[in-house]
Amino acid sequence: MKKFLIQLSYDGHSFHGWQIQNDIVTIQSVIEEALEKIFKTQIRIIVSGRTDAGVHALNQYAHFEVSTRMTSENIVAALNATIPDAIYVKGCKNVPENFHARFSAKKRTYLYKIMKQYSPFERFYSSFFPGTLIDISILDKLSKILIGTHDFKVFAHDTSQLNSTLCTLEKAEWIEDDTHYYFYISANRFLHNMVRRIVGTLIFICDNQLKSKYLEQLLRDQDYTKLGTTAPPEGLYLYDVEYN
Repeated sequence: MKKFLIQLSYDGHSFHGWQIQNDIVTIQSVIEEALEKIFKTQIRIIVSGRTDAGVHALNQYAHFEVSTRMTSENIVAALNATIPDAIYVKGCKNVPENFHARFSAKKRTYLYKIMKQYSPFERFYSSFFPGTLIDISILDKLSKILIGTHDFKVFAHDTSQLNSTLCTLEKAEWIEDDTHYYFYISANRFLHNMVRRIVGTLIFICDNQLKSKYLEQLLRDQDYTKLGTTAPPEGLYLYDVEYN
């Protein structure tokens, strides 16, 4: 039995997220069906972190175990010949038995992308906030408050299955070009909906010209009523995952 780690990217807009669900198409279900066709046996694939419906991945990672003589290159070719064009396997390699795509990850980075001017061609790949004040100098200053280890429970959709809601943010940075705003955020772990709630709340604070103390108090008091609207999924990308 060998353990393989695959690196993949995907356009998430036509999928109902990563996790397998009954009677709907997900990234996991498509890949596991492809693996079953290739290896003629059921194979469970373990991902670095689930993405929601409409969310994309530039670099996602997942592992699986199988008894095979196929090389990593053969597996990449076979998968890409079997899966739909909205998913692309970028690489594959053997990993040690104790490797785990989720628990061996040391850092994850997400990108959130916002259009400055609405484009129908980007409606599934960037968000748009009409009539909203977006000043990245303000947003960047606010985001620095989040760096470090904090309790991010207030930014999570569901924490009922978690032992801890502490996360350590290493990076939170806004940049822009002529057409878009980009938010990069890196941490050791992320909670469900955490990035989208952070983006929506930062934009809410900026748009309403509130002081930075608003965000500091939100982290301290964990008051869900003070959150901004959760940002749409279309602008969110899993940018990369780092392993030792």
